Amino acid sequence: MSAFDLSTLDLIGALLGFVLTIFILSYIWGDNLLFRIATHLFVGVAAGYVAIVVIHNIILPQMIWPLMDGDRNEKIFAILCLVLGVLMLTKISPRLNNLGNPAIAYLVGVGAAAAIGGAVIGTIFPQASASMSVFIENNIFDAFWILVGTLTTLLYFQFGIRRKNSEDEEPQSPIWMETIGKVGQFFIAVTLGALFSGVYLAAITALIERASYIWNLIRSIFLA
Repeated sequence: MSAFDLSTLDLIGALLGFVLTIFILSYIWGDNLLFRIATHLFVGVAAGYVAIVVIHNIILPQMIWPLMDGDRNEKIFAILCLVLGVLMLTKISPRLNNLGNPAIAYLVGVGAAAAIGGAVIGTIFPQASASMSVFIENNIFDAFWILVGTLTTLLYFQFGIRRKNSEDEEPQSPIWMETIGKVGQFFIAVTLGALFSGVYLAAITALIERASYIWNLIRSIFLA
């Protein structure tokens, strides 16, 4: 018995995964029918999964069940959610499009507040604390480069980008400011290079995993 032993249902799923993997890899030769079939299947399955999750985890427990069995506060909250949901559905109709603006505005406002709060609490404060800890630990070399990279990048975005995008004529920046901007650009380039290399490494890792999966599947079928 092989190490990649498969039952009947597992074999069907494995073969389907193998076929869809080949469909996706066919994009190497450009956009084609097989690739579009795979992407459409993915979008359809993802949309269906999201719909089931929304119905099971949001609509039923937070709107339907509270309206039927909840107390007064729960019913008021459920009615509010129901009204906002109906208003959002009016965005489908060109005539009733404006009725959905309050619901969209509320959704965007809450989302923006959550994003900003998460960025401040989860990113800016921890990054600032980690940067200050380098100075506290007297790691002069690391602290120096962190300070230089942070200041030059901020100065580049504050003065360099603003001056380039401005339509009004502004006086030419001093040479030392241009030099600081170049240093900031260097740090930005290094950061983007590191991010892109991480993305490519993740893609290569996924490709190796799929290739190994296909190889083990073929071996399990022919050597079983």
